[in-house]
Amino acid sequence: MGISRPASLAFALAAAVFAQPETPRPQFDAASVKVNESADRPSTRYDPIRVDLHKASMKHLVRRAWPLPDYQIVWPSWVDGQRGARGYDCSVTFPRDTTAERLNLMFQDLMITRFGLAMHWESREFKAYEVTVSEQGPKLKEARNPAPPTDFPKYTARTEAGLWHFSSQLGGSPSGLTLAGVLEALDATHILDRPLINATGLQGYFDVELVAPAEDPGTRPAASELIKALEKQLGLKVKLKTLPLRMLVIDGLERMPTEN
Repeated sequence: MGISRPASLAFALAAAVFAQPETPRPQFDAASVKVNESADRPSTRYDPIRVDLHKASMKHLVRRAWPLPDYQIVWPSWVDGQRGARGYDCSVTFPRDTTAERLNLMFQDLMITRFGLAMHWESREFKAYEVTVSEQGPKLKEARNPAPPTDFPKYTARTEAGLWHFSSQLGGSPSGLTLAGVLEALDATHILDRPLINATGLQGYFDVELVAPAEDPGTRPAASELIKALEKQLGLKVKLKTLPLRMLVIDGLERMPTEN
């Protein structure tokens, strides 16, 4: 029995779709990547058509391609081991009207073509501190002078006279952090043994000042004191929960980039 004309047309269209090549990833106009094993500190320089990363860590490069918190990425075991000792000088140029989302895609192409990055997405159960707005409502102050986006949140944490102080103000820099930035900065203090996950839905930039009694020998607060300070001073409720989380799993990643 022959195939009817509509059916044969459908098969032809399906074959044409599957035969089409995948949409190519956007690429940088120019890109240079070199290994840096100096004692220099990492730094970043932006302008509308160029980004220069000096001694960027592997985590920094990957998170430029996929802007996720560290805990949402399953890293190869060697990545943490080389941090500080080996970094990468990366200079890239792109059209002036490039959006942030397209810039991410360009960095994805860079990581795949220069570092052989292979990955997949996977849903996993993850134990973390879920952050929601307390019953009394948020107590966050809108930033008076929002800082421009940076690679990682800028903040100050210090202990004085038995009190631990956390501030979104860093020296003379503009103040203000998104709530996601606040939580990422608090994660970086390693006071809590699990990451803080933003489930508040709050948008915008905020000026944040937190104070908590420091633990003996007077360097950082206990986890319970930080959690109490978040609720009392910022109106944010913190609860340990097991949550389903979409994870980026890195299957392959080379330590050394291919030549420029």
